[in-house]
Amino acid sequence: MDNFEVYGSWWIPGGAPTTGKLSFSEKGPVLTLYGALLSQEVPGGELSGPAEWGTLPLIHGRDEQQRSITLLGAFGMTSQWPEITEQTFDAELAVIGDHLMDADFSGIRSDFDYLADWVGAPPVSKRQKEPRATLIDDKIAECVSTTWGDASLAIRSGVIGSSDEAHVSVRRWCAFSAESGSPQRWSELLESYLRPFHDLLLLSLGRELRMRDVELRPEGSEEWMSAYFRTLAPGSVVESSISSYRAPTLLTAEDSPVPLSELLPRWFDLYQDRQTVIALLHAPLYAPFTYSAHRYASFFQILEAYHRVKKNEFGSKDVSKQEHGARVKLVVSALDAAGLPQDHVQWTKNVIQGRNDKSLKEQIVDVVSSTGKLGQIILAAVPDFPTLVYNARTGVSHGGADKGPSATQRYWCGEVLLWLMRVRLLQDLGITDSDARALRNTRFQDSLKQLSIGM
Repeated sequence: MDNFEVYGSWWIPGGAPTTGKLSFSEKGPVLTLYGALLSQEVPGGELSGPAEWGTLPLIHGRDEQQRSITLLGAFGMTSQWPEITEQTFDAELAVIGDHLMDADFSGIRSDFDYLADWVGAPPVSKRQKEPRATLIDDKIAECVSTTWGDASLAIRSGVIGSSDEAHVSVRRWCAFSAESGSPQRWSELLESYLRPFHDLLLLSLGRELRMRDVELRPEGSEEWMSAYFRTLAPGSVVESSISSYRAPTLLTAEDSPVPLSELLPRWFDLYQDRQTVIALLHAPLYAPFTYSAHRYASFFQILEAYHRVKKNEFGSKDVSKQEHGARVKLVVSALDAAGLPQDHVQWTKNVIQGRNDKSLKEQIVDVVSSTGKLGQIILAAVPDFPTLVYNARTGVSHGGADKGPSATQRYWCGEVLLWLMRVRLLQDLGITDSDARALRNTRFQDSLKQLSIGM
C-alpha cells in the first residue's frame, strides 16, 4: 500500500459536497476538508449545538481523476458548525472504486513480498532468438484453488503494466484471495484470511515481509477495489532469494510434502488452535525494531504458550495427584512433629497443595525434545540449554537481566528458540522433515554455533 495524496470533493450520502484532500501514510487514511462537511446555516453565526466528536459511518468522494472513493469509520468532529475553514477525519478504511452504501464485503485479496517465489508462480516472459523478441504471457495463472469452510481460497499470478507506441512496461503480480460465502466487515476478513496466510509465509520464510496491495470485493459486486488502512509494516524489505544458502527458509509450496491445496486448509485449521502461539512467534517479525530483551521475552513466551496448548500430550503435572497428595502429607507431618505454630503449618500446606505444576525447565525440555533430531542436536551442542533459557527468561521478566546470561547469549538463545518453534509448528502442520530442514540450514547452524561458543 503506497502512500498517496489526492484532492477532490467530499460529502456524506445525501449531503452537500465540500473540497478537501485525502492522504494515506503510516497514519492511515486522513481526510482534510476545507469547509464544513456537516454544516448548517444558523442565524447570527452561532453554533447549532455543542462540539462533539464521533464517527461517521460513510463519507463519499470523487478525486481529480474522477475516481469514486468511500471512507468507512471516519472519526472527527460531528457537530454542525455554520462556519468552518478546515476539518479533519481519520478513517478506518478508504476504498477506491465505488460509492458504497454499507460496510459488508465478500472477498479480500493481497500481494505479499516473496509470494510469487514461494508459490512458484510461472514466468511471464521468455526470449526467442529468431526473430529477436520477448514474448509476454498475459494469461492469469491459477497456482492453487481450494476451500476452507464456506470460503474459496486461491493464489493467482499474472501481469499488469502500461504501454504506448514506443514502450511497454509490465510486471508480474501474485496474490492470495479469500472469497467468503458470508459477507463480513473488512476487518473480519482481514483477521480471518489475510492474517493467517501472512503468518504462514512468515513461518515458512522466517523473515519480515509486507502485505502489499490489498483489495476488497463488496457484497453483491464482481469488482475488486483498492483498500487502504493503517497497518504496521517493515520499513524496507530486501527482495533477496528465498532459496539461497543464507536464507532462513524452511518451506515453500514447491518443496512441501503436502500439496498446497491440502496445506492451506490444514494451516487455517491449525491456526485456530495455535493463534496465541503464532502471534507471539511473529510479533518481532511484524515489528522488527523491537529491542532484544523484548524479542527474547516474546520467543520464550511462545514456548510456554505452546506447552500449555499441548498439555494433554506433555502433561502439566510434576507428579501424579496421588503422589503429590502423599508428599504434601509427609511435609505437613514433619512440620507438625517439629512443633511449629499451627498457623505456619497451615500456611505451608496452603502453598504447597497447589504447586504440582511442571517446572519451567521441565517444560523447556518437553518442547525441545518433541522436535526430534533438532532437539537432540541442540541439547548435545548446549547441554545447559534449558537452564540458559530459563535464566534468561527470569532476568528479562522479573528484573536482574544484567546478572544472568549476557545480551549476546540472550540474542543467540532467542534465535535458536525461533528456529525450534518454527520447526515444531511445521511438524504440527504435517511437514515431518522440518527438523532435518533446519539442521541443513546454515543460518540455524551459525546460530547454534554462536550460542555454544558463548557458553
